[in-house]
Amino acid sequence: MSCDFVSKSIFFVMTLTVCSLTNFGQDSEIKLLGKWMTGSWDTFAQVEQDEENDNKYKHIRAILHVVPHEMSELKDGLAFYVENQDSANRPRPYRQRIYWLFRSNSKITLRIFRIRDDKEFINSYKYPSILKTLAFDRLTAEEGCDLTYEKVNKKLYKGKTNGGKACKSTLRGATWTYSESEISPTFWINLDQGFDNANNHKWGPPPGAVGHIFRKRK
Repeated sequence: MSCDFVSKSIFFVMTLTVCSLTNFGQDSEIKLLGKWMTGSWDTFAQVEQDEENDNKYKHIRAILHVVPHEMSELKDGLAFYVENQDSANRPRPYRQRIYWLFRSNSKITLRIFRIRDDKEFINSYKYPSILKTLAFDRLTAEEGCDLTYEKVNKKLYKGKTNGGKACKSTLRGATWTYSESEISPTFWINLDQGFDNANNHKWGPPPGAVGHIFRKRK
């Protein structure tokens, strides 16, 4: 693949990002959050602090890529393709999702969709020709896992799942999950934890630990 093709692809993604966010509706808060979310992020600074402080729980060196992805079925909000990578195994992302930001009962809501046969879309955050083939019929909503966001100040929004055990999980013996998030222009904190029916912690940062702190790349 030529450098010229890659440069044109990246330019196309940047253009698509600007157009998608500019043309979207009149909801200024969702547009702002969408602008903050779009881009590439990593946890490298947090990992270095874990190592320096010899923290018991050490976060992984993760990379997060977020680009807008327009779907007519999700037109009442902003949709994004999201790809998480472990820096030690970047060719195989550990998580690929579609995020949908929209209004529900006046609240800002983030709904998460799984992607069927997601391996077909690895690295599509930088190849629009691949991403545009991702249609709505490939998606399955993660029921009960919506996050609701509230504005803390003009530089920070906080969100979390709505309580209870509605967000299901089968990973490592868990039966339900809890998630919370903080989004700003420069950092994005994501905490995801799995528990069993007796509320025993099964995966993710243990209770009391901070979530993964992603810093936005320039």
